[in-house]
Amino acid sequence: MWGISDTCNTRQGHFHLISNFSNGTTIICLAGCAGDWTNTALPSGSFSGPTAFGLWDDLYIYSGTSESVYYGATGTYPNRNMVFEFYMAHYSSSTRYFHFQIVFNEASPNIVTYKYYQVADGGASATVGVQSSGSGSSITYSVDSVTIPYGSSTTNTPTLTLTFNTNTGTYSSSG
Repeated sequence: MWGISDTCNTRQGHFHLISNFSNGTTIICLAGCAGDWTNTALPSGSFSGPTAFGLWDDLYIYSGTSESVYYGATGTYPNRNMVFEFYMAHYSSSTRYFHFQIVFNEASPNIVTYKYYQVADGGASATVGVQSSGSGSSITYSVDSVTIPYGSSTTNTPTLTLTFNTNTGTYSSSG
């Protein structure tokens, strides 16, 4: 499989998951998605609507592996979470693993949480953040810098949790 483009509707909104495995784009858009594989500083004009960049990098799902992208709802109304979970490798190396989640909480509109379990290069070639539009407000955690703990395949708890609050234009971190 060279890519997926899938949508899911929740009470909090309509999510569009773009994962184009031929060029490595892995992002979640609320509108106006693109498959731009070259990460940049935010805001990026390649994405016209609200976008969550959990790890905008050249990630890939290799055939014959257990790598995949999963999504589903957990919890009960009014505190459900929409969880997108990524198990991927770097496009240039099938043994550089990445495992992270992007979580939206029904009771907390405009707040998104990223949970990192394993990031092979610490984010050295990735952009992490959120943006409202291609030219609007954005919150950036990092661009092309090692800021995420590497973790391991046996990590059961996040090595880093980032919470982006687009109501206040801030982020917090723990881990």
